[in-house]
Amino acid sequence: MKRMTARSFSRQVLGWACVIALLGLWEAVGRRDTSGLFPPFSDAMVETVDLLRSDALTDDILPSVVRALIGFVMGSAVAIALGTALGWWRALHPWTTAALEFLRAVPVPALVPLAVVLYGSTDVMKVAIIALGAFWPVLLNTADGVRRVEPGYIESARIYTSGSSLAVLRRVVLPAATPQIMVGLRIGLAVSLILMVVSEMFGASSGLGYLILQSQRLYALTSMYAGVVILALIGLLLTGLFSAIEKRAMFWFDGMKGRTP
Repeated sequence: MKRMTARSFSRQVLGWACVIALLGLWEAVGRRDTSGLFPPFSDAMVETVDLLRSDALTDDILPSVVRALIGFVMGSAVAIALGTALGWWRALHPWTTAALEFLRAVPVPALVPLAVVLYGSTDVMKVAIIALGAFWPVLLNTADGVRRVEPGYIESARIYTSGSSLAVLRRVVLPAATPQIMVGLRIGLAVSLILMVVSEMFGASSGLGYLILQSQRLYALTSMYAGVVILALIGLLLTGLFSAIEKRAMFWFDGMKGRTP
């Protein structure tokens, strides 16, 4: 494992200093606000702690995170399998490009109201919307990553695997495409969190998105900002967890890409 250099340490310090400065600005502006529309950061944090200690944690927050993770895993699994097939069998590329470009151009949040009308605001509908949102970035990155593997690697691998396509895919193509697949997974995780909130704002009676929207409707703005803070904390936690898994799974790639920390 690489040790942290002075440059990477200074970048982290600078990044956290910017975050602290922005939070301090939020606090200062909130203290001077007289309209009640922009509560101080300290009030939002107090409300955040109260929400995490209340029934909202088990009734709204944790179920939302579970739905987001299930949708992300389902959408990513299907996307990796289909993207591998599309990238490996290059003959499919001319036949599928137009359809894929058309379908991915449709914004997934625009489908949420239609899905609510057709299927209701059920957990299955929410997970399906999240899975669809995570599906596209993972699919496109997987197909492109598999397609861009150096042909010389594939031909060399066929010699040592008796020409088995499955062995070549497993031992050469997928490992070579993994960095780009990871990029798609990172984007898909962020999209899943966004759609987690969006899917809970239409006809729902629970969830973090419902909590934020209901607080806004009731003019409970401190609770609304607290919901946004909780969403940011969830994103920070999941991103950190994903980064840890990525570094452990791709330790071999850090030395190959020559990245300066």
